[in-house]
Amino acid sequence: MVLRLLFVVMAVGALIGGVLALKHNQNTSRAKAMAAGPPPAVVTATRVQSTRWAQRIEAVGDLTAIQDVAIASEVPGKIVEINFASGAPARAGDVLVRLDADEDRAQLEALRAELNLSRLENDRVVKLRGSAAFSQSQLDRTQSQVANLEAQVERQEVLLQRTVLRAPFDGVLGIRQVSLGTIVAPGAPIVRLQSLAPIYVDFTVPERHRGALSPGQTLEVSVAAWPDRTFTGEVMVVSPDVDVKSRTLKLRGQLANESRQLQPGMFATVHVILSGEQPVLTLPRTAISFFAYGESVFTIEESGDKLIVHRKPVRVGRTRGEQVEILSGLDADQRVVHTGHLKLRDGQSVVIGEGIPLPQDVSEG
Repeated sequence: MVLRLLFVVMAVGALIGGVLALKHNQNTSRAKAMAAGPPPAVVTATRVQSTRWAQRIEAVGDLTAIQDVAIASEVPGKIVEINFASGAPARAGDVLVRLDADEDRAQLEALRAELNLSRLENDRVVKLRGSAAFSQSQLDRTQSQVANLEAQVERQEVLLQRTVLRAPFDGVLGIRQVSLGTIVAPGAPIVRLQSLAPIYVDFTVPERHRGALSPGQTLEVSVAAWPDRTFTGEVMVVSPDVDVKSRTLKLRGQLANESRQLQPGMFATVHVILSGEQPVLTLPRTAISFFAYGESVFTIEESGDKLIVHRKPVRVGRTRGEQVEILSGLDADQRVVHTGHLKLRDGQSVVIGEGIPLPQDVSEG
């Protein structure tokens, strides 16, 4: 019994000793880890690029058709023929819609018959000239009647022509607003016709830029529908007056739009190219931390066999795609953290992961 109790005490003591030893080892390891600091963070890196950008003014605007009209009838009538499809192209002079013209056509024939009879009567009176039966007043009446009927025939011909609606210019038709049998009133829209090539872009810029703007300057335009494309054109008109409320100038540019990808009503970002290229420093947008109090980056510096990051404030300028102009705070070819900077703190050690992104060539003319 005594031996069994002694054995139990020894076993418990050994167990307690093992636990205490394990705890001691864990504390020792934790202390060493804390003394060594956190493990290096894995980041990707890029370098400040020196390139050349053209001076430009950025603005926003709207695309506008050079010619835009709602096709409508000038006379009331019932639609008996539709010769177009919604969204189809149209050439100037194409017949789009015909109205019922039977009554107008019959009235025109009646007027022509009256005109022929009136001309015969006038000819008979003229043949009596010089005889005792000739009367100048009768001749005047027949001539007046002929002129009156000629005017009525001409008017009826015009009304008959207005029952046929034609495209006034080359363009693209919109969505049809009527159907066969629809009785339209004068001015009621039937379909919209827009000329898309070329196309206008209307935009405004602050009045302080007036001295740098003139017709003929190159435009670069981008739209949300085609984010990977830049459309080029030129300034056509600089408004001669300044808006007194916004103190802005209105400009109109023109784009070729041969692909018809640009459409009226689209919101556009416009760049007016002002001068030749100038040297600038750039970084990818993802390398910059944007805060309410300013922008900053993490520079990467060697410290012995380690890489240490330091937060550095920078001043940024223009943007070209994913590249941002660095106005101050960095030097060309300086290495900075590209991705992974959100988890960093000043003075932390890092390692550069595989697949370091190469800077894109964003030089523009």
